[in-house]
Amino acid sequence: MRVMGGVAGVVALVALASGASAQACDLAVLDGPQTVRIEYNPFAIGPSSGALDVSMENRGDAACDVRMSFTDDVGMEVTSVVLGNVALQFRPREASGVQMADVQAAVFQYQLAAGAKGQAQIDAAVVQGAVADAGEYGVNLRLVLKTPGGESIGAPIPVRLILQATPRAQLNLAGAAGAFGSGSSVEVVDFGEAVAGATRRIFLQVRANTLATVSIASQHGGVMRRVEEVPNATTLPYAVELDGDEVDLSSLWTKQVDPPRTLAGVSIPMTFTLGQVGGAMEGRYADMLTIDISPK
Repeated sequence: MRVMGGVAGVVALVALASGASAQACDLAVLDGPQTVRIEYNPFAIGPSSGALDVSMENRGDAACDVRMSFTDDVGMEVTSVVLGNVALQFRPREASGVQMADVQAAVFQYQLAAGAKGQAQIDAAVVQGAVADAGEYGVNLRLVLKTPGGESIGAPIPVRLILQATPRAQLNLAGAAGAFGSGSSVEVVDFGEAVAGATRRIFLQVRANTLATVSIASQHGGVMRRVEEVPNATTLPYAVELDGDEVDLSSLWTKQVDPPRTLAGVSIPMTFTLGQVGGAMEGRYADMLTIDISPK
């Protein structure tokens, strides 16, 4: 009887150990290589980011506790990268269940219940903006999945991180030199009482992430016409210089500018000089200038 009892005891212990080992996480990553693209406008208000969504399935009967980290081409863990002088940082989208690990730096934590499917979501966000030259910047990383004990889960997932800086150019008209957007804006250049040789000056505040083209067009071809139309009305000629270059107002005039890659940009002086006024009819005279800027 004692022998049979011993055998029964051994069988019971084996059955118990076998049952415990069956409770295991069996994680399957459903996505292959990933590309995270950030469309970056350095002059836009608000942050820019790109999303990384990794679909997973827990085919086991125990919850999976996953540790995720990004590594560079030499296997070093990274939480941020710099592309085109623009600093990017990886941040968990906590609504998806991803969180920063409590102790381990540069590591994200994600839990998936037994038999469940889920999507771990991480954002690559611009944390320090800069005016990068227009173009595409990229780096190859790997997303590594591990257990809390440090054992690898499957093969690392290749991740291509891309910052796409679309060509941008902006223009502002101001009454004084200064950083882009500073000073009072100008919509009217008023000579007041017409005096030959009178001058007025405004500034074109320009910023761009590439070579840009400023275009100027005169409605009346470089003369001011009498606002109140009358037969045989006279005109008043005037001249414009942009940064010392004479502007030909008889047709569309263009000039390429290459401002520094900063948010402040550059202030370009624009000088208006009134021509001869002798013999002109009394009255108010005006012309409309259309000033535009475009990348390259």
